[in-house]
Amino acid sequence: MDNTTFRAPQQSRSQRTLERILSSSTMLIAEKPYDSVSIAEIASSARISVGGFYSRFENKEALFSTLQSRFVQETQERIESALATDWSHSSLRELLHFIVANNVELYEKYRGVLTDVYIRTRVLRSQTNRDLRGHNASVVTQLETLILKRRDEISHGQPRVAIRTAVACMAAMLRDAIVFGDRSLYPKSKSASVVTRQVADVMYHHLTAEAS
Repeated sequence: MDNTTFRAPQQSRSQRTLERILSSSTMLIAEKPYDSVSIAEIASSARISVGGFYSRFENKEALFSTLQSRFVQETQERIESALATDWSHSSLRELLHFIVANNVELYEKYRGVLTDVYIRTRVLRSQTNRDLRGHNASVVTQLETLILKRRDEISHGQPRVAIRTAVACMAAMLRDAIVFGDRSLYPKSKSASVVTRQVADVMYHHLTAEAS
């Protein structure tokens, strides 16, 4: 993810302005397509001038690259925190619920960014998103390490294969339910908490099933 056309702030006030730009952009592109959001709208929402935007970003693509980097950074920070946590007193089901809940929060926060990422990945096949797929592969490996902390509860005959399948199922289910808003698989309630619980249950049942 090349964001070399982003100029990092040097002072705390400038840093706060940058955070407003990123927060405003994230919210705006969650409400409508990225291509429909203008720099003028972003600047107005962030309470800066259009010139203030261009003093930090060369163009909208530089902004989008920075938003992707923020998503990657926050994802990595959450995983590292989870890996450093003692899970010995938690059950596999509790661990899976924690993992899914964290991903639901991330997907909801960066929904607009992820919508455009998926479109670009499927249609444009850009280098930026090939880089992001590399990040996703690393996340899967780290989640495998995390879930194996409760290896004693995994009864599937091929635990590593089962974990990777479960993580892939989680990603697909959250993409449809959170990013694209298709919650037809959750007829009783469409709340994030219900989505979290049901996705975690799918993962749990797969990991505790005997391999066929």
